[in-house]
Amino acid sequence: MVDADRDELRRYREEEERGLLLHLPVPLGAVVWRVRENPACHYGVRQAEIFLFGEVVTPRRIVEKTPFTLRLLDEWGKSVFATEEEGRSHLNDES
Repeated sequence: MVDADRDELRRYREEEERGLLLHLPVPLGAVVWRVRENPACHYGVRQAEIFLFGEVVTPRRIVEKTPFTLRLLDEWGKSVFATEEEGRSHLNDES
């Protein structure tokens, strides 16, 4: 058993040195918050609101709860965040 553990640790360290291991910011499937374009704020809605209210009142971007997947890893810290508060603080960023 000790030899097997030692071999596993050696393989782990070799793979880490070769850059083969991912370090995830949260576990897969954990709830994260994503900033994205609001599908309810399309051209027709914006034009109608300008006509009715003189300005667009529907937010262009929203923060939504979503399960974390590897696909979201590249956007971590840009448009995907661990907390809703972090996401809301980035709503007005034009990144």
